[in-house]
Amino acid sequence: MLLLRLNDYHARSNACAGVHDPSMMWDPVTRNYYSYCTDVYGPSISLEVKIGIPVRSSPDLLHFTYEGTVLSDAAVAQGRDNGAYPPTQSFWAPFVEYVHGEYRMYYSATRAFGSSESRIWLAVAQHPLGPFENRGVVADTWGTDNSLPNAIDPHIIWDGERCYLVYGSFFGGIYLKELSGETGLPLDGDPRSLGRCIARKGAWSGPDGPEGAAVAYVPETGYFYLFLSYGWLGDTYDIRVGRSKQVSGPYLDRQGLDLVERSPGEKLAGSYRFDAAAPNAHDDVPGWHWGGFRGPGHGVPFFDPVRKAWFFVHHVRDGATVNRFTDSFEGRESYRRHYGVIRAMFFRNGWPLFSPEPYTGEDLQPLRVTAEADWELLSFCEDNSQCSSTVRRLSPDDALLRCGVVHACRDFENGKTTLALTGTDELGIAYWGKLRYTEDSIDFSKIVAER
Repeated sequence: MLLLRLNDYHARSNACAGVHDPSMMWDPVTRNYYSYCTDVYGPSISLEVKIGIPVRSSPDLLHFTYEGTVLSDAAVAQGRDNGAYPPTQSFWAPFVEYVHGEYRMYYSATRAFGSSESRIWLAVAQHPLGPFENRGVVADTWGTDNSLPNAIDPHIIWDGERCYLVYGSFFGGIYLKELSGETGLPLDGDPRSLGRCIARKGAWSGPDGPEGAAVAYVPETGYFYLFLSYGWLGDTYDIRVGRSKQVSGPYLDRQGLDLVERSPGEKLAGSYRFDAAAPNAHDDVPGWHWGGFRGPGHGVPFFDPVRKAWFFVHHVRDGATVNRFTDSFEGRESYRRHYGVIRAMFFRNGWPLFSPEPYTGEDLQPLRVTAEADWELLSFCEDNSQCSSTVRRLSPDDALLRCGVVHACRDFENGKTTLALTGTDELGIAYWGKLRYTEDSIDFSKIVAER
């Protein structure tokens, strides 16, 4: 489900407005889903002005309730303390898991936006809504220069009984560091130890990055997948992936190139715009017109043990022109309104694919196209500009249909049921599509059959 509804801009009516750098967990104790994110507040999204990691809960992965913040006052004060420097203004990119009878939250505290001097804290609680109390620092890059990694954007991956922290951003790249499975703290006892580099930008021109990394192991394919984002978070963000047979890497793209300085990874998603029969304005946002979405990124893979299906959870920005502004820090174009998205994730030939449409509870059974039809298609260009769709008539034996995954879903942009298509072409370029039709309803049995 896209946690944005076009007429629900404020958090009081849409619990997931304002989501940035989200994570997701299923709690086997309360049997609820919980999504944590970067501290975001202020009048544009009507959240309380309080630092401390926001959380949203859901009984079904479809309907979310904003629950407030979860760090204790003592943890907030400790995490904000930068000594002689001004206190940290907000905490970033939390990841939470339930292990050994406790809830462990890893979150980032940086000296200032754009600084490589940061810390990743571990805080623990007895309930997913907290209060979380700090246990200690697991990664610390204070006093380092920009050639080394930045201790932000934590994610945890387990390889059997061994626990690893995935972290880093721009600067020295993405790193993997082993932690104690018993305590969640550094296995070597040293928060200043860096670990092993598993992704770093090389000498090529192109988008900045990487950051927002996460690793997942998929037993069905036998691979560990490293997801990460390149680009400017306010506009040109994207989502990429590499894979490895070992948690420690090397992580490679489809051509076998290492994500350490040789490849940014396989691009799975970027800024996009499908045609939409959307409202042209909103009462609370004068001048709003449909503009697609900008900068999907900083997401986490999530296996839902209830549905026994893979999803990818990330944020995205409303691309309406009225939301565009020039960022005061970077002087770059940005889009100010952002939301959480949950997409179905499929695997084809050992590589992940994202659904073009947000998840709304539909059956994720892949389908086989049996009749010729018009499809609205887009492919993700390498320059990270917004990709717009074109219409193309496809027959059942077209390579895009044969090599991709088709499934039934809700057409978010047009408010009806449709068929969605996701795949990768012979050049390794990801494409999305959906069935184009003008009727209010259509008999899909004339177009698709079960595989």
